[in-house]
Amino acid sequence: MIPSLWSRARVPLLSVLLGGIVTLTAVGLIALIRLCTNLAFHGVFSTAESKPDFSTWGAWGIAVPVIGGLIIGVMARWGSPAIRGHGIPEAMQAIGTADSRIPARVAIFKPLSAAVSIGTGGPFGAEGPIIATGGAIGSLLGQWLPSSPVQRKILLAAGAAAGMTAIFGTPLAAVLLAIELLLFEYRGRSFLPVALATGTAMALRSFFHEPLPMFPLAFNQTPDLPLSFGSFVIGGVCGLLAVGITKAVYALEDEFEKLPIHWMWWPAIGGVVVGAIGWMEPRTLGVGYDNLRELLDGQMALKAIATLAVLKFISWLVALGSGTSGGTLAPLMTIGGAFGALAAHALHGVPGFEAFPVGLGVMIGMAATFAGASRAFLASVAFAFEATHAVGAFGPLLLGCGAAVLVSRVLMRETIMTEKLARRGVRIPSDYEPDFLHALQVDAVMEREPLTAAPQHTVAEIAARLGTHGSPWHDVRLIPITATDGTLLGIITRADLFAALEIAPHSTILEAGVTRPVTIHPEEPLSDAADRMIRNGIGRLPVVDRAETPKLVGLVTRRAILEARRHAQAQES
Repeated sequence: MIPSLWSRARVPLLSVLLGGIVTLTAVGLIALIRLCTNLAFHGVFSTAESKPDFSTWGAWGIAVPVIGGLIIGVMARWGSPAIRGHGIPEAMQAIGTADSRIPARVAIFKPLSAAVSIGTGGPFGAEGPIIATGGAIGSLLGQWLPSSPVQRKILLAAGAAAGMTAIFGTPLAAVLLAIELLLFEYRGRSFLPVALATGTAMALRSFFHEPLPMFPLAFNQTPDLPLSFGSFVIGGVCGLLAVGITKAVYALEDEFEKLPIHWMWWPAIGGVVVGAIGWMEPRTLGVGYDNLRELLDGQMALKAIATLAVLKFISWLVALGSGTSGGTLAPLMTIGGAFGALAAHALHGVPGFEAFPVGLGVMIGMAATFAGASRAFLASVAFAFEATHAVGAFGPLLLGCGAAVLVSRVLMRETIMTEKLARRGVRIPSDYEPDFLHALQVDAVMEREPLTAAPQHTVAEIAARLGTHGSPWHDVRLIPITATDGTLLGIITRADLFAALEIAPHSTILEAGVTRPVTIHPEEPLSDAADRMIRNGIGRLPVVDRAETPKLVGLVTRRAILEARRHAQAQES
């Protein structure tokens, strides 16, 4: 009993430990980013919060992102190429193709490269790298301790979710992100450890005085028809934006692939663009969380919003396309939030929408753009809700994110997370659903009156029945052996019967058969029947009641299970 209890509690308890480790790692990453920012842009050794700008070096500061790109290129070539890119797709690939195994060097080099990238002005947020790092730590924990591939997947997802929570303080969104992008299942064995990891991260986060909510928005209006319709329109526009962004990212990556120089130098090329754009608009540099707060306040000038939207997009697009170490969540939300603000201002020119709140437009824009690009619908809604604490905006959020995902599904087959994997031949599920076999009981598809034989029949007698053309016995593959009262005594397969016919034709079928067959009960789910068939390499199971001496009540076959699946597919079409 004790080993069984421990085996059930092991992964959830490890997830609590994992949540603590990842939170400390996230805090360390933030401190490292601040240190790199102060050293690179201000020439001081400090972990105090600061912004990347050109107040210290002047125009020479344009070279800072270039130097950062050179460092990352070296780290990627001689450290780990896995540090390049978004972070989440790499975690998805590890789940899909490597049994959730991520090398230890990724857990070391990913945060270091991210700190260099962001600290030298890279237009990324800290959440993408820490999600990837948290996933790597969870995977390593599952590799160091004896774990199955499923358990490693759960620990990987728990680490990633804990990292997101530690940065943003959005535990529910982190759990949903793990379900929608990493686990693709909603089962207690999966979401309970992820929930414990994120809850632990949220509790420990309070010790480090991180802001909560991360992006406050004062919104207390009742979601009436103009607000709801306007949110739907903004969500649809941001869905188009998400499609355009996704296609642009991979189109630019393709152009970098054509360069006649080694990919190690590409981040430095991207750094030239980041530095030049940063000189024109310093707000495009670094994490840019302050930009989202200003946008949500609704006080940023229209020209400033448009400038931020366009230049941030170009800077992030080139930097990410160059293969540097960075993420997608915060940049997508900044770009989407800016476009949401522009759309809200545009609505002010439409009769009936003159009072549409700009802050709500920003909130819808940031969530809907990420929802359209990633199709993590529930995570996007929950993130905007938790990050802003804007209770009244929940309905408009659902409409906006729903419109964005609708547009994305119509116009784009893959997402910003899965396009690269699809090109590599890795297929990632786009939906998750319960196994229909869990919902069907064995008695719904079993054969209720299978042909049986008495234990005293000889092998030769039953073989003669099987060899008679036109007989109902002709196609029988498994014969239950029962007593006169229906008690199951054993089984004999067609193959075993004819094998015994060569050796001992006059022996009884009970002597030649199996007296302790694998069975199943009529009220058990078909999924259990399928699992037992797979584990034992068989295609048929006798169905028995739960009496002390079990009686045969039917026979379930592999064909019956497949037929049930065919029927379910017909109902879905």
